[in-house]
Amino acid sequence: MFHGNQIVNLLGIDYPIIQGGMAWSSNSTLACAVSDAGGLGIIGCGGRDIDWVSDEIDKSRLISSRNIGLNVALNDLNALEIVKLAISKGIKVFTMGGANTYLPLLKLYGDEVVIIPLVGSVMEAKLAERSGARAIICEGQESGGSIGRLSLFTLLPQVVDAVKIPVIAAGGVGDGRGMRAAFELGAQGVQMGTRFLASKECSVSEEYKNRILKARDTDSIVIYNLINFPARVIKNKYAIDYLSRERNGASIQELQELSKGRLRLAVESDVDSGALMAGEVSGMIREVKSVREIVESVVSEFLSQSIKLASKKELFDLNLRDYLRHEPPFLLIDKILILKPGIESVTSLRLHRDKWFFNYHYPDYPVMPGSLLIEAMSQALTMIITSMDEFKLKWDGILLLSNINSVFFRKEALPGLNLVFTAKVDSFKRGIVKGSISCKSEDDLICSSEMTLVIPSAVKQFSNVMN
Repeated sequence: MFHGNQIVNLLGIDYPIIQGGMAWSSNSTLACAVSDAGGLGIIGCGGRDIDWVSDEIDKSRLISSRNIGLNVALNDLNALEIVKLAISKGIKVFTMGGANTYLPLLKLYGDEVVIIPLVGSVMEAKLAERSGARAIICEGQESGGSIGRLSLFTLLPQVVDAVKIPVIAAGGVGDGRGMRAAFELGAQGVQMGTRFLASKECSVSEEYKNRILKARDTDSIVIYNLINFPARVIKNKYAIDYLSRERNGASIQELQELSKGRLRLAVESDVDSGALMAGEVSGMIREVKSVREIVESVVSEFLSQSIKLASKKELFDLNLRDYLRHEPPFLLIDKILILKPGIESVTSLRLHRDKWFFNYHYPDYPVMPGSLLIEAMSQALTMIITSMDEFKLKWDGILLLSNINSVFFRKEALPGLNLVFTAKVDSFKRGIVKGSISCKSEDDLICSSEMTLVIPSAVKQFSNVMN
């Protein structure tokens, strides 16, 4: 699905979704749940002592076999010790903000592990790239907790244009639509924090989660500006009182004292007297879900938005008709998601209720015919070959289905599903192509098959050589 994605390949994950490293809120339980769901879970080390970090890493090894990462807090005095310890325990990915924190660590460990700096400007992004970062997180002011100065969707395209390394978008992303928007602006991944706060696996208090669910679009505000640590929180008694003291001329020392320990207080016990750090996306969240439900929903909606955004010209004139000679309604692929000539393809087909075959194949119980599923799978395999330069230069023509093996139909292909076909070439010799194809809807396997295709012109050419 995301085989060609740079963040997926760099981090060895299934989906380019990174969990925010939320201090006092992100432990081994949450991080492992995110990684098990296909993203990258992060243990938040902000405010924690090194023994706690060590214990949480050890717990994560008992919970999951998937990799997790650590977030090292801005200017944390224990940053070097935490990173050393984590590396010794097999942690390979770290997210962190502040050049004073990540620059020396990049120099020491940048070749050994993946250190991903958080940046809030083009200048910071360029500095991180020059210093050896292999990816960066571009964070906008919509995010919860500490924030940048600019809106994500104005900053993101400028950062993408300024660097060559992959960029992860953070701030205001809570569903597949936000992820799609970030990708349209050049991001290769997204980081989500607030959406995972409102998850079953997150350890914050239930009342903290309820405040997120109840939040309206205008209920997030920014505090701590005067002490140079701007942070976005959900409006509560504490936040209103703090802003009142700022306006009434409280000293910097008084404001600093008033800020200490407030996040931990909100997380563990008192949501009225603590700082309820959460992003603007709180206004979109209406239900506490499991981490797996959140990740699967985001990915499914992302793929759906990808298809909706593609015009008919993109679908047929620019992509599919370059590789397939079928015409609607027998063209059974809507969009090419990934295409590696000679290797693999990932394509999709949205089963709208008005698809022609639903009206004729059991009209009282519409289901896509198995024969058409086989045809769609063969088209997915075909384009892997027709996209090869060698095919265009030497053979051209068409491919024909020669043999079908190991066909399995697991679930029905019903109206409303988005089918994703993953095809891979197993061997290609003398004009004979053998490949394997699977068809899924989200994580459900619909059908699979092994097929043999032949290129008549190539087979004839090789036969003449042999004779």
